[in-house]
Amino acid sequence: MTKRMFLFLLGFFSLIIFIIVILIFVKYKLASNTAGDNGKGRGQAVLGKIFVKATPVPTLTITPTPTIFEYSITLISVPKELTEGDNTTFTWSVNGLPTTIHTSAIYYGTTSDSGALTKNASPDDTSYTGVVKDFIQGSYDIPLQFVGNARYAKPGTYFFRGYALINGKHYWTEERTFIVKPIPKNEIRIINPPTKLNHGENVTFTWDIIGPNATTGFSAIVAGKVSKPGPLDATIDTTMTPYSIIVHEYTAGTFNIPLRFIGNTSISEPGVYYFRAIAFINGKNIWSDEYSFNVQ
Repeated sequence: MTKRMFLFLLGFFSLIIFIIVILIFVKYKLASNTAGDNGKGRGQAVLGKIFVKATPVPTLTITPTPTIFEYSITLISVPKELTEGDNTTFTWSVNGLPTTIHTSAIYYGTTSDSGALTKNASPDDTSYTGVVKDFIQGSYDIPLQFVGNARYAKPGTYFFRGYALINGKHYWTEERTFIVKPIPKNEIRIINPPTKLNHGENVTFTWDIIGPNATTGFSAIVAGKVSKPGPLDATIDTTMTPYSIIVHEYTAGTFNIPLRFIGNTSISEPGVYYFRAIAFINGKNIWSDEYSFNVQ
């Protein structure tokens, strides 16, 4: 065998051995990776023959903001205008998370307490002097709607708010107003009252009775030489005054009110006379203002 042939064979067998070693190594690595996939199997990915370990993505934790539920009072139906003596109704609701309260009301007065009231402001801290008392003391499970009633005997403008005491705090609505009108009343007025008369001369008196529909069986002009100034109460009749009847046409009969009355008389004795119109309606005496005339 020549030296050249020997080197060829040596190189050939070395290449065969190298290939065998490579094949054994590859087979061993494949077996090792297969065992790893069957065991852990997490956090790894196969890309061709390169194994890459995945990095976990951090999770963002968000803490929720707690929701604050505020209590409130809503005025649902309230009066705007009424007549003195009328019964009136207020409707309001107390809103919020379920709980039990022991007082809710409408506070009112004739003096305004405008501006926002804090939860530390109790009814005693306000200028309101009256209260709708239906729910001023008790146990009430809210949310709840309340209906209260009140009667107002004095005309005027009233200011009011809804109120509730909840968990030791004072809750108020905004301030609102309503008007109490006076009861319509019959009034008597002399039209163009005379100021000068000649004694024995016929004179005409004209007076109106106005106001709500009614009837009267007595109305007259009364006069006297002594004055009784100022308004006269409905309980005062002619016998309690210095006046005497001088116009008699309507002192008997039935007359529907409102009505204008026209009567005549003559006065023979000179002097200064003070006079009024009067009518008896619904059990009350209705008086006009006092006037005077001079008989010459």
